[in-house]
Amino acid sequence: MEKVKTLDSVFGLLDSMALSKAMDVLESFSAAHPELAIEARLRTIRSDYSLMFDYWSKGYKDEQLERVYRNMLMDMYRLTADVYIMYAISHSSYLSSIYNRVRSAGRDWALASVCAELEGFVSDVAILELEPEHTKADKKAILYARHQQYMNDLFDYMWTSPQWTESMAESVARLLLSPTVDTVDQQLIVSAVMLGCMNIFDINKFRVLITVYRQATDEHLRQRSLIGWVLSLAGGNHSASSEERIMINSLLNNVSVRKELVELQIQLLYCVSAESDNRTIQKEIMPELLKHGGLNITPNGIEERDGTTLEDIINPDEAERNMERVEESFRRMLDMQKAGADIYFGGFSQMKRFPFFDSISNWFVPFYTDHPAISATYGSQAVGNIVRNIVERMPFCDSDKYSFVLAFRQVADRIPQNIREMLASGNVAGMEIVDTDERCSPAYIRRIYLQDLYRFFRLFPSRGLLSNPFEKKDNGNEAGYIFFSNSIFNCTALERNFSEVVACMMKRSMAAEAVGVLGNCSEGGRDFQFYMFAGNLQLSRHGKEPYQRLPSALECFEKALALRPDSEQALNGKARVLFYEEEYEASLVDFEHLTEKFPERVSYELNMAVCMVNLGKYEEALKHLYKMNYERPDDTRVSRVLARDLMCLGQFVKAEKIYSQLCSSMEVEEDDVLNSGLCCWLAGKVSDAASHLAEYVRRKGGGSSLHDCCSVYDANVAIGERKLLADNSITPTEIHLMGDFVCNLIFPAK
Repeated sequence: MEKVKTLDSVFGLLDSMALSKAMDVLESFSAAHPELAIEARLRTIRSDYSLMFDYWSKGYKDEQLERVYRNMLMDMYRLTADVYIMYAISHSSYLSSIYNRVRSAGRDWALASVCAELEGFVSDVAILELEPEHTKADKKAILYARHQQYMNDLFDYMWTSPQWTESMAESVARLLLSPTVDTVDQQLIVSAVMLGCMNIFDINKFRVLITVYRQATDEHLRQRSLIGWVLSLAGGNHSASSEERIMINSLLNNVSVRKELVELQIQLLYCVSAESDNRTIQKEIMPELLKHGGLNITPNGIEERDGTTLEDIINPDEAERNMERVEESFRRMLDMQKAGADIYFGGFSQMKRFPFFDSISNWFVPFYTDHPAISATYGSQAVGNIVRNIVERMPFCDSDKYSFVLAFRQVADRIPQNIREMLASGNVAGMEIVDTDERCSPAYIRRIYLQDLYRFFRLFPSRGLLSNPFEKKDNGNEAGYIFFSNSIFNCTALERNFSEVVACMMKRSMAAEAVGVLGNCSEGGRDFQFYMFAGNLQLSRHGKEPYQRLPSALECFEKALALRPDSEQALNGKARVLFYEEEYEASLVDFEHLTEKFPERVSYELNMAVCMVNLGKYEEALKHLYKMNYERPDDTRVSRVLARDLMCLGQFVKAEKIYSQLCSSMEVEEDDVLNSGLCCWLAGKVSDAASHLAEYVRRKGGGSSLHDCCSVYDANVAIGERKLLADNSITPTEIHLMGDFVCNLIFPAK
């Protein structure tokens, strides 16, 4: 919903328990917006506060003082939350049209009436089976059309409702757990409760979601409730009450709950990668499929088209290779899907413009064949089998199923006969069939619903009016979908599972998200894995501002070693940090220890040699480098360090030979060109040195202007290599002259 700074400040004051100041701010807001009718409720809270204050100020001791004060805070929170909703509705024609429509339609929204309506629908459907066949279809269509309109109105009524009372929450929970209410209706109501609680946190709506998650036997209902209460935490402003922390802590004592939360967090990571996965499919996979137009996709797989072409005669094996490439592309796409990628987002995102999706509830309604928008298509003999084979067996989320049926109805008459036969058979090449057991699994149910949610918050035209869990907050906090970083999970049993989630984030290059989760870990929850992840994240920031929420890289690896003194990875991390901080003596000690303990790891001995070179221990380093070069003559890493060491020793001919080989190879690096120039310079070959250094400056981006040329030379040669140059008697005057030489080669005087 639209952000209102004044009301946000009231929430902030309530968070700090400054009740009187919060009342003053809200009173000023009320004076500016009399149409919101705040005065009466605010006057009641202020009156109660005055009575309490007068009693306390006279020195009376009230044992209920804390409880009374917190109740007033909650009353004030509920009032502010209701004002927030009404303000948003009054300033949005879209929201006001929804709010007013469902409240002026003459419906009775009392919970007893709603329950009677939903139970009556189940009874009517059962009685319908007794109707004669020639009248059943029409009566069924009318019954479902009327009920769908009712559920659409109920959905809009619930998600736009103000703060609930405890008694209302208890009634809704009973309704959602009742065996006499249709599960489709219950699932839709849960989504409405979630949407309302996400926009403005409501402890009683939150309690409903928690209760249904704990007690529901229907797995679809249970998983929707899980996602609902987790994403509701993203709405913020729930620190006005500690009740949700108490409820969450009781859940987190259950190992299976923590396991589901880990799975949900990882699924959300895949969910938000839908668009990048779609780009991968569009740019890398689809071009490969389209490139090989001489192939047909058939019910039996990928086959060649009939007919011999000139290409077949010239390259008789090319057709087989093409087929292998296409099959490999299909396999890659299916592997992405099995790993959790949403491979259908790109295609179905173009099919959300049907009038069906103008109603918010239709984005959340579970797929059922009697929905009035698609029941006619399902009942058609011409396309019924085709549609059923696709939507019942393919891993589409519910909104994509509706999209598919609506789109198929429009193009059914234009589909070629061979394609119709393939679709009717249910065997579609390149599409994975989902078996019944998997479709019933909690993980699959969650994934499908998350895809529905992501499509809604990404594609619904008026999504900007709603709190979006997939977007970062204005204050820079992590998006709501990174719920492991929510402070409500700090100092809880869930901290035991942080490392598992961080490992997945690191694997997917989500460093900022990983920092958010690690930064939410209490001191008591910081184990070996925490310090290793945090240390490596800090190490990746070498040369940049470190992450403020984490300990320093050196502290992380030292604490990791304190927990596991024999850890190779921790000691290597510490040695690398010391190296980057130019603490070469200390780094050398660690790399010597690693080399002694793990002699087969060439990187440790090589890093040890680099430390020796940087410390001026050239002869000692040379022994190790010659040995490594003999054992691995093709290892360019060893060659580079050996050449540098030889150059520092004044053995320029040997060093030049190695640099010549490096610069002529396909693996030449910028530093190879730089060092080749330095070697020539130290050997007295000034002209050759200038040529190499000019090439280096160009590679580093200094060829665009004389200013850039001088900047690159100064930073990387004059300053970056001043110790090497000074040790070899190259004077400051010569360094300046070489700079002029290099710049003249790149920008010759006219």
